[in-house]
Amino acid sequence: MNNNGNKQNSNGTSAVRRLTLVVAGMGLSALAAYLISRVRGGARDKSVLGSFPATAVDDRGTGQAEAAQILRNLRDRGFDASDEKLAIALGRPLEEVAAWNAGQELIDDDVVMKARGIALHRGVHVE
Repeated sequence: MNNNGNKQNSNGTSAVRRLTLVVAGMGLSALAAYLISRVRGGARDKSVLGSFPATAVDDRGTGQAEAAQILRNLRDRGFDASDEKLAIALGRPLEEVAAWNAGQELIDDDVVMKARGIALHRGVHVE
């Protein structure tokens, strides 16, 4: 009886060890997947607004990096590379436009729609 008791104890301990190893392995796999996704995502968005989420700005699926590029193209090609002129055209404060260019603030859908409309009206290619 003592021998049977030891087998049950051994099997119970063995099952707990296996379960512990499986859970630890899953945790390590999840950590590795997270780190890989951060490295890959960070490399893509590092140039512009890397610290902001990669969610779409508008219904076209425009991301923050693309929105920032649209604004820079409009500023450079349509407003003599002047943040002040672009701010006036968009009806936004100069500080906000400067913050977008520096990657310090999120660009909203209203700004992107206005920028596309202004570009279309002025015949400036921004995308």
